[in-house]
Amino acid sequence: MSVWDWCLFGCVIALVLLILLKRNTGKMQKLPASQYVSGYTLFYADQKQKGKEGFGKMLKSEKYDLRGKPDYIYRKRFGKMLMPVELKSGKIGDADVPHLGDLMQLCAYFLMIEDIYGVRPKEGRLVYADYMFLVQNTKKLRKEVLSLMEEMRNMLETGEGAANADFATCRYCVCNGVVCEHSETEIYGGN
Repeated sequence: MSVWDWCLFGCVIALVLLILLKRNTGKMQKLPASQYVSGYTLFYADQKQKGKEGFGKMLKSEKYDLRGKPDYIYRKRFGKMLMPVELKSGKIGDADVPHLGDLMQLCAYFLMIEDIYGVRPKEGRLVYADYMFLVQNTKKLRKEVLSLMEEMRNMLETGEGAANADFATCRYCVCNGVVCEHSETEIYGGN
């Protein structure tokens, strides 16, 4: 192969890598934390606000049997597109992806918004104290949250399932020391 052929081959490989990287980062981006949403207006908030009808109400999806209150839902200024924004008080640090529970919560809001308002959100935001994730509403995420919901419902029906008991997940749980088989002693390492 000539030098020209090697250069052309190198350019083709670089182009393929750029396309693959763009495709990967387009699904979820980690950005500096910001609650500012350019090009959108506030459509819903989880807290009641004077003069804003519907703010603070519990959203209910009959199709998915889900209820919840996203922190915010923004509407595109020109168009119908809706985008949920979920605020988290903790920090994410060096992690490249959000906490799985937070991600699944946002994905559940994607489903609820689609069912209630008839608009499938293209993306949503998970805003931590230090970073923010711009999350695309992909088929893969939808499939994952639907599978998780089915698994949770089966656990409720059968009473069978594995708990993820540890300090971080159990310390503020309403079931801690009440109905959960995992005692505070096991979780906190006490007597």
